[in-house]
Amino acid sequence: MGLYEIHCHTSEVSACGWVDAVNVARIHKDAGFEGICITDHYHEQFFRRQVDLKDSEVVDKYLLGYRNTLEEGAKLGLKVFLGMEIKFPETPNDYLVYGITEEMLYENPYMFRMGLEAFSSMARMEGLLLIQAHPFRDNMIQINPLFLDGVETINGNLRINSRNHISNQYADEHDLIKMGGSDFHRECDINLAAMEFLPEINNNNDLVNALRDGEYTIVQNPISTQRDRSSM
Repeated sequence: MGLYEIHCHTSEVSACGWVDAVNVARIHKDAGFEGICITDHYHEQFFRRQVDLKDSEVVDKYLLGYRNTLEEGAKLGLKVFLGMEIKFPETPNDYLVYGITEEMLYENPYMFRMGLEAFSSMARMEGLLLIQAHPFRDNMIQINPLFLDGVETINGNLRINSRNHISNQYADEHDLIKMGGSDFHRECDINLAAMEFLPEINNNNDLVNALRDGEYTIVQNPISTQRDRSSM
């Protein structure tokens, strides 16, 4: 079993991130994580900040946090995967996407303009997972759960009330995948929540399949849990 953070931001890309990619990798490796998935924010505002760049150059810039983490992770023996946290124009909602590739971003850099329904259809054709992040925070809008594969039932962020208990109940009611993470923005977020996968995770397909098949446990205070087990 391995411990993974799959809701994680870097300061290179996400305006809300406080930790650069190299230190994101080092912090998680030092804490005993086997891998992380970088889910930087992908939305209209990011593109507007890059008005002088070509579309491919904006995608390059978006991938900078992931690529820097990947490079440092390779040195440290930390697995690093690409995800994203996408926002569509019609609501303030955030959606975590797993299985996304660099090629998909270059082919359709404006996918955040598709809207939820169209993106959900594309995601299913491409074998991606679409998970609504922190669906019961203030200002989040309830949408048709048929467009989703799952919801984030444990969001570890202590600075915002995500009402995790409602998310968990919602997932049960609609037979949705449950997912959890720290929503890592700052170094102090390292021990909030994580995923512990039963199978070995070596690529995006492994990650998506483990989530689909329910081969995981959502762990709160994961570092403390690991230490407790190692002392048994």
